[in-house]
Amino acid sequence: MKIIVTILALSLSALSAQDSFKVGNFTFKPEKSWVIGKTSSHMVKAALNHSKKDGPLLKFYHFGEGQGGGVEANIQRWKRQFENGEAKVTPEDKTFGNQKLTIVTMTGTYMVGPMMARNKTATPEYMLLGAVIPHPSGDVFLKMLGKEVDLIKTKPDFEKLIASAFGKAAE
Repeated sequence: MKIIVTILALSLSALSAQDSFKVGNFTFKPEKSWVIGKTSSHMVKAALNHSKKDGPLLKFYHFGEGQGGGVEANIQRWKRQFENGEAKVTPEDKTFGNQKLTIVTMTGTYMVGPMMARNKTATPEYMLLGAVIPHPSGDVFLKMLGKEVDLIKTKPDFEKLIASAFGKAAE
């Protein structure tokens, strides 16, 4: 398993921003506004930064058939990452080509730090852009965090990136 993860990480880091990559059953083709980022764990299947190497980081997850929870489970999990589990949550059901999916926007005070850490730093005016793309072989999850002011500008590129896997803009 470790060898496969290492090979995947090496192959993704060698990509240019115009190369496509596959997560689950979906192939994404980032535009030049995306820079290949570093995957931080074996759970992250791909990572892209927006605009520059230290820009907001978008992570892609795929856990396999029946894994990772659905839309509501992920909304609740992501929401708990905000101070006191409070965030303004806006889910949007969209269709790209024939693919139905949900894009989630959350804003509030994000608690920055390792997942299991007790002492996290409260970071106000933060935004989470997430997406749950269902598929019988396992849903694909996208999660991007950053300052609200930055991610508001990034959201159109986030949606274009999702659309690249289906060949059509959202309906």
